[in-house]
Amino acid sequence: MGFLNKIFGKKNKEETTNLDFYNEGEEEDLAFARKFKAGGGMFFYCENQEESLHYLQEILKNEDISEVLCVEPKLISMINQLDCNYSTQSTGDQDIALINCEYLVALDGSIMISSDQTYHLKKTDLPKKIIVWATPGQIISSSSVGLAKIRYAKKNNIPSNITSIHGNQVQGFSSISTAKKLYLLLVEE
Repeated sequence: MGFLNKIFGKKNKEETTNLDFYNEGEEEDLAFARKFKAGGGMFFYCENQEESLHYLQEILKNEDISEVLCVEPKLISMINQLDCNYSTQSTGDQDIALINCEYLVALDGSIMISSDQTYHLKKTDLPKKIIVWATPGQIISSSSVGLAKIRYAKKNNIPSNITSIHGNQVQGFSSISTAKKLYLLLVEE
């Protein structure tokens, strides 16, 4: 079964009754998508960068965005293609942020970020709405795996402020100021 069919296809009885746990043997991509959506995240699977630009434009239009916080040069070039106002400095006036991430965590449907993506902004300094641009290769089983991968890949320059962001409907997070309205553009490489 294809990736899209796994996410949007028919759910079996076990999947519909057991939304709170990462099932042993379940594929990481399916587990992440299920938990991310259950936590209130909005998921857009994109076969290529052109499709991701289309979804990005639709998100900005539907959310009535006037200014995007974006610090990553590759993502800034995407914003420039859409002729959208953006800022590379957080002023608190931005409606939404467009960022990359370290990893997508299947265990809880969270998105692992660090100072490499936020340029040393804290979670509380980011807008309430965030669009994350990621690839399927960034899906991992747990945060501990992500931390180990970061430590191995960036051993000479480990980023600070490594944390995870969750959607605004994750149980126990809806009233916390760091809960975000999350959009994920999962783009095939």
